[in-house]
Amino acid sequence: MSDHDENHPLTPALAATEQQLQSALEEVCDEPVVETTNTGELIRIEEGLAVASEAAKKAISLRRRISADEGRGQGDEPRQ
Repeated sequence: MSDHDENHPLTPALAATEQQLQSALEEVCDEPVVETTNTGELIRIEEGLAVASEAAKKAISLRRRISADEGRGQGDEPRQ
């Protein structure tokens, strides 16, 4: 988020989404070797990856909207 306008109305949503993505990645990446992981843990990993995927998609969308608004000089007004 370092390259975006801190005053943009979508900045708090982007920060929350990036934190959700970071947390999901940390949880999944902290797993032991796959060969020794039981099926229940694999399901939890899969669910964590799905959360991370959705958060990444949302972060991309928010970053693009912020960049587009900055390009038009509309950082002060939220788009609808």
